[in-house]
Amino acid sequence: MRRIFSFLSVMMLLCSTAVHADTSTEIISVGPNQMTLSSIIGYGLPVLCVETVDHEEPTCERVYAPAGSWGSTINSEKVPGRMFMYNRVNGGDSVLYDSGDYEKNVSGMTIRVRGNTSALGDKKPYKIKLQKKFDLLMRGVDSIYKDKEWALLKDENLFTFSGFTVSRMVGMKWVPSGCYVNVIMNGIYRGVYLLTEQVKRNPDCRLKVDKDWGFIFECDIYWWNEDVYVTSCDSPSYNYTFKYPEDEDITEEQLAYVQTLVNAYEASLDDGTYPDQIDVQSFAAWCLVHDLMGTKDGGGCNRFYTKYDTTSLTKIEMPVAWDFDMAERTSGQWSRCHTVYMQKFFNSTNKAFVNDYVRLWCQLRETFYNEMVNTFVMFSNSAVGAALQSSYRLDNLAWDRNLYFQNNLTYRRQWLQRRFTWLDENILPMRVPHDVNVDGVVNIADVTSLINMLLGGYPRMITGDIDEDSNINISDVTALINLLLTGNS
Repeated sequence: MRRIFSFLSVMMLLCSTAVHADTSTEIISVGPNQMTLSSIIGYGLPVLCVETVDHEEPTCERVYAPAGSWGSTINSEKVPGRMFMYNRVNGGDSVLYDSGDYEKNVSGMTIRVRGNTSALGDKKPYKIKLQKKFDLLMRGVDSIYKDKEWALLKDENLFTFSGFTVSRMVGMKWVPSGCYVNVIMNGIYRGVYLLTEQVKRNPDCRLKVDKDWGFIFECDIYWWNEDVYVTSCDSPSYNYTFKYPEDEDITEEQLAYVQTLVNAYEASLDDGTYPDQIDVQSFAAWCLVHDLMGTKDGGGCNRFYTKYDTTSLTKIEMPVAWDFDMAERTSGQWSRCHTVYMQKFFNSTNKAFVNDYVRLWCQLRETFYNEMVNTFVMFSNSAVGAALQSSYRLDNLAWDRNLYFQNNLTYRRQWLQRRFTWLDENILPMRVPHDVNVDGVVNIADVTSLINMLLGGYPRMITGDIDEDSNINISDVTALINLLLTGNS
């Protein structure tokens, strides 16, 4: 089985330097009730406590696109403060992490509201920036995983859990790690959140691009809310904004390079030369993740791209799938990512993208659903799953609602079962008959691939069943050779 989603076990790696804390007298407001900090720690999830300077509340304001642009998003100011993380270790409440009081670039942290439309509800998602790097997921090798920037995502419905798990199975080049936590801010319980890595450059554990001439950029519907961007010719609603370098660090030379880069990329979508510009498989994998999740995000589903450096040896990649807030919205149809953002690939005379997309599906289809179900079962039966299920009661109390952990897992499993069937019926007809290696042509290379498949050196796929008897064996090799010899392939 592929490695299951990392936050199933990540918080079991507790800091050896955890110190005992007196949490039995600290009172926390949980909706209309009051509880001790110790009792909240007892629910089993790590507890992340933020104390902002003067108890200032992180807020946001909605901003709207200027004339000629599209959408609305938020502006939010950073609020400084101090952060603690607690967990129960060997029967006692312990401090796993203390940022210290806020001192810019030395200690403490800042917090602000993050997101776009997801930030407009009562329960806000947040961005945390530590003033000193640390691995908040406590994975035991801080020198590798430490970073300043982290996200607190709302994920009561487990869409992100499911989306990141699907991303791992499809083979995305990077999938953020995370863990569920209970969040308290200024003595008020705020709910269950997913504490996760953010999309940013970190050559050791996140996105690896060259420090001086590498780029992480996004095709962004909200470009008008940023100071620095390059323009798109493909769609008037979108331009490209930067995750790396920071806006204030980008030079005119770098801007000119990225503008030329995206111009060439967008032109290649029209003339079919896109394999010269992009890592095709990473684009196909990104699309397949969103098709499996059925996302319908009007803002573009965070289309992040990387270019390692400015040499011709590297291509544009789509290394990470992010933002599953609008998942499970396209029952019985393709995701919006498929029909809008990737439509030029599917319509192109160059079938390299379609071939990679179909090949990925064929490699996944035999084991995907069972592996997803096993992941859900393992999660449900794990200590983290039990703690999350208990913590839902706190979240419901704080926000006056009725969410149930087991129901969410059941809905996710039922969705994927229906989704698998629909995708299988609609993806398999895209393939060229008898094209074993799914490269768009049927030739002797397919015989070699089929033999390697039988010998275990190539993944077994439905494309190897040439005689359509629901088995892949030597008779399929014979059938394929006969087809090639008679010219009926």
